Amino acid sequence: MSKITVVGAGNVGATCANVLAHEDIVNEVVLID
Repeated sequence: MSKITVVGAGNVGATCANVLAHEDIVNEVVLID
C-alpha cells in the first residue's frame, strides 16, 4: 500500500494530487494545507 502526502492544497498541490489519484499511481493521497 503506497501513500503520498502533498503539502499545500493550492493550484499546484491539488493538480498533483488529482493526477496521482486518477493515474492509480498510489493507493492514498493526503493533502495538508
